[in-house]
Amino acid sequence: MRIAKEGSYGVGEVTLPRTPSLVSGVWLLAVGIGQVALWPELPGNADSAGVLMMGVIGLAALLLVLARPVSGTARWVTWSVALPIAFGVGWALYSNHHALTKRLPEALHGTDHRVTIELNALPQSSPAVSRFGSSFVPSTGHKDARFNARVIDAENTELLGQRLRLSWYRIDPKLAPNLTAGSRWALVVRLKQPRGSLNPHTFDYEAWLLQRGIYASGYVRDGDEEPQFIAAGDGIDVLREYVRDRITGGSPGSPVLRHQALIRALLLGDKGGVDTPTRDLLRRTGTAHLLAISGLHVGMVSGIFLLAGGLLGRFFGLLGRGSPLVWAGGAALLAALAYTLLSGAPLSAQRALIMTFVVIAALVHRRRFGSGLAFGLALASVLLLQPLAVLDAGFWLSFIAVGALLLRFRGRGGQGEGVREEELAGAAWTSNFTSRGMRRFGVACVGALRSQWAILIGLLLPSILIFSGVSASGLLLNLVAIPWVGFLILPLVFLGAVFPGPVGNFLWGLADNQLTWLLEFLAYADSRLPGWQSLQLPSAAVLAFAIISCFVLLLPRGFPARGLGWCLVPVVFAGLLPGGWQREAQAFLNVTVLDVGQGLSVVAATEDHRMLFDTGAGSGRGWNAGSSIVAPYLMAEYGAELDLLAVSHGDRDHAGGVSGVLGQLEIGALVAPGWLGERLAGSNRGTPEVPLRTVPQFHCHAGREDSLDELTVQWLWPDSDRVDGEENDHSCVALLVWRGVRILLTGDISSSVEYKLRAAYPDFTPVDLLVAPHHGSRTSSSNALIQWARPGRVVFSAGYRHHFGHPHPDVVSRYRKAGATLFNTAITGAITVAWSTGSSQPQVRCARNTPRFWRSGVTACTGEGASVR
Repeated sequence: MRIAKEGSYGVGEVTLPRTPSLVSGVWLLAVGIGQVALWPELPGNADSAGVLMMGVIGLAALLLVLARPVSGTARWVTWSVALPIAFGVGWALYSNHHALTKRLPEALHGTDHRVTIELNALPQSSPAVSRFGSSFVPSTGHKDARFNARVIDAENTELLGQRLRLSWYRIDPKLAPNLTAGSRWALVVRLKQPRGSLNPHTFDYEAWLLQRGIYASGYVRDGDEEPQFIAAGDGIDVLREYVRDRITGGSPGSPVLRHQALIRALLLGDKGGVDTPTRDLLRRTGTAHLLAISGLHVGMVSGIFLLAGGLLGRFFGLLGRGSPLVWAGGAALLAALAYTLLSGAPLSAQRALIMTFVVIAALVHRRRFGSGLAFGLALASVLLLQPLAVLDAGFWLSFIAVGALLLRFRGRGGQGEGVREEELAGAAWTSNFTSRGMRRFGVACVGALRSQWAILIGLLLPSILIFSGVSASGLLLNLVAIPWVGFLILPLVFLGAVFPGPVGNFLWGLADNQLTWLLEFLAYADSRLPGWQSLQLPSAAVLAFAIISCFVLLLPRGFPARGLGWCLVPVVFAGLLPGGWQREAQAFLNVTVLDVGQGLSVVAATEDHRMLFDTGAGSGRGWNAGSSIVAPYLMAEYGAELDLLAVSHGDRDHAGGVSGVLGQLEIGALVAPGWLGERLAGSNRGTPEVPLRTVPQFHCHAGREDSLDELTVQWLWPDSDRVDGEENDHSCVALLVWRGVRILLTGDISSSVEYKLRAAYPDFTPVDLLVAPHHGSRTSSSNALIQWARPGRVVFSAGYRHHFGHPHPDVVSRYRKAGATLFNTAITGAITVAWSTGSSQPQVRCARNTPRFWRSGVTACTGEGASVR
């Protein structure tokens, strides 16, 4: 570092030795930890990572013993760069290796074990459902449940202490009341290796399980051996269970709350009971974050108690009973800790608690931390405790939001979050304010508006990248919703849990009324304002330009060339236009067989049109492939408009996701066999916003042909309109033709239909791609079909090691003998086969071929393996 020095001989320069920077060290420690989570493979093992950490600590100790081992830049690089990064990498490698060793080995996948477990979280239960035909029917008295548990005893000692995520179906009504948090059970479970469907732009279930230290998933085998209830639990989870019972009316004297599901979500992080219309309303208005326990909630609770503790501290200060700051900080920290524990200590709440501790410690000790140091300390602390936190979308959203506020108001002190009263003095709308209090209120409002603006700009790109869209009304509505929830609803909900009996019930009743008014306000605003805007992912060049623009817009006022950040606006509006952010300049056809487990969903897209064939499964317990997998993929890749939705037949593994697709995408037309379309229109698969009966419908009978410009859809089966569309042999069979490329989609037809197709179309030209009938079932893919279609590539859409055993080895053998290249979504994840002008061969991409160190069974996308038996 150089400084100017003035003396009798003029002005000269003196070079000072560069000293280590705590800010740089903390930030680079966080970088060293976080970036390891993105590595494709982890080198070495936990022992070698431990040796690396010990070496770094030993080197640091040696350098401290030496008087001045290095000086200047070398000293700065050693202490502020090299040692923090090396220690961070070593710690992350050790933690991540340790997490991988806690996963069920592949050899034990699908095996049964007698274990004694203790539930360590609130179980999520719902009325058991049975499937009759195409409908789910509630089962009287029985329950289905999902829960996390810790193994406290097992025949296999490798299971001791491991965490499991279990399902228990059709629980006996006599046993269901005992399934509570903390309870202990002896039972038989079938365990599965942590694994989930893998598709671009969708939730990575394997990473989620690894973050939470889940050893295996599975389900209770109560048919083999009756589960034995051992004892009720104790501790914080029992308290959480008691509070939940109070909210739901499960305990004597509990109030009847209209929005008990929302109160459970706000207080306990239990979002299982929130209905779909409410979720959709919050998503469209950009207020869905208010349901997730996050840093915002913890910060609100600690802020309220910081004020209350400050008032209490002033009173006790007059009596000489300690510093008001200590009282305020202690109250805020205790409230944040209590709320975090009561909410089940999710990762987002843990991060917020750490950040709260850093801020409160600085406040109580009267230390004015620089924003960069405080932010870096919180970031490094979170990653030291949770090295895989960077895999969680909430991590990025929370820290980017805080970073946006710090950057926007950097260097501004005083009141109103950097808004000076003088800035309002000349404004016309403040000229009538005569009282100082009203003027301060105006300052606070402008400060809140600027804060929301900073958060909107900061989270714009993360929202597009993670959620494939933004809420156009979110900026204005959050100005009302955030303080409403933070200062009125959330304190009432929290205090209602603190105070038992009538007082707590009264407070919850007040919160319930507030939630009613808030939802009515949001519904009214949603009907008047533009809501959720779906945006497909931008190209790398557009993304880089947008990142620079957002950063410039967030710079403090007065920064040179800050106005150039407004160049972001035309980029965003270009994305809202039809075909906006289109990345393909030439004509193309992409066919993607999504990984929806034991089900089917195929997307065919050209540069101008999109078609969806089947929507994956849906369950009576609430999960829906349409909303969880299909719609997010389509919105991220191609936007929210879908020209054609085809439902091959009524089985839930093909039609179960219809409601999820309709709730998030704009459908041009629906095609289904026979009366299935009318049944779907009359069922609850339509949504209030997009009723299915308003979507144009037609039958997929043989001989019909539809054109999507260069993409032609020829319907080959069924041969009659007078079918109910529920049976496998009623499945729509579609031939897609694009510039000579032929793709055959067959639903769940059996060999009997395959023979009829061969007879009806004797001069059938070979197809480039075949999606195998009925997931590769033994009752389909006959030699007649294979010799008739002569496919070059075959894709099986099946579940990983599913009990149906698809694809059957005989079927795999038949296709291989015919010379076809075989793929299986259970092995490769989603498969995309892409044709474009000027290319003689298509490009094949497999989702699981993108290497991540936690993914088991990563395989090259070569089509060499199609069975998981």
